Amino acid sequence: MKAKKAAPPAKTSLVPCVPVAPSEESFAEVVNLIEQARQHAYQAVNTELVGLYWQIGKYISGKLEAAEWGEGVVDQLAQHLERTLPGLRGFTRRNLFRMRQFFEAYAGDEKVSALLTQLPWTHNLIILGQSKRAEEREFYLRTAIQERWSSRELERQFRLAAFERAVLSPPQLSPAVRQVHGEATAGIFKDAYVVEFLNLPDEHSEADLHRGLLARLKAFLIELGRDFCFVGSEYPVQVGGRNFAILAIEKVGQGLLDETVGESRP
Repeated sequence: MKAKKAAPPAKTSLVPCVPVAPSEESFAEVVNLIEQARQHAYQAVNTELVGLYWQIGKYISGKLEAAEWGEGVVDQLAQHLERTLPGLRGFTRRNLFRMRQFFEAYAGDEKVSALLTQLPWTHNLIILGQSKRAEEREFYLRTAIQERWSSRELERQFRLAAFERAVLSPPQLSPAVRQVHGEATAGIFKDAYVVEFLNLPDEHSEADLHRGLLARLKAFLIELGRDFCFVGSEYPVQVGGRNFAILAIEKVGQGLLDETVGESRP
């Protein structure tokens, strides 16, 4: 009896593997790496630039103080730099004297001078030109770094007298808040906020304020400071047995802030 011949194996059709097109979200890490490198490069350049202006200011200050130079020599220096380094900007007579003023304002104060390179030169000039005393300069230096103010926002805070409002007239804590959160809460919330950017009339209702804040929410969060976030426009709360629906802003890990015209609700 003949053995049956084994049947050939069945043919399997192979489906080619088609790579799935990546979504833009998968590229986010590369974008973040580029942004971080760009920020680090900007910070490094800014540090060197502000340090250079400090050293030039120190040099000019030393020459003038020792009576080796008169102020007319600074004019000659500016002209020499223009001839020697054509195309170089920022070293006019006026700017050279600003560098001298910059050095003399912070010389000897190591605690504050360490902050200078953390801000762009434009920020430093605004603070130097608009502050009336050393305490005010330090306040704006520290706050601009902490809140990451743009130069435009920094100038706005000077117009609104942020130093006077925060340091000379600090917010008063109610006994209940002081008991629950302690004195540390004093630096978190203010008694009042300046919202001139809403362009509301002098006589306005809480409804007007509510609508204005929603329309300009980003600007309001900048006025509040860092670590605040939007919770809701009709957030339900109960205070003293009464129900309220408020526009709620939360300080991370601290509590809610609501918009109120006039005196605060209980």
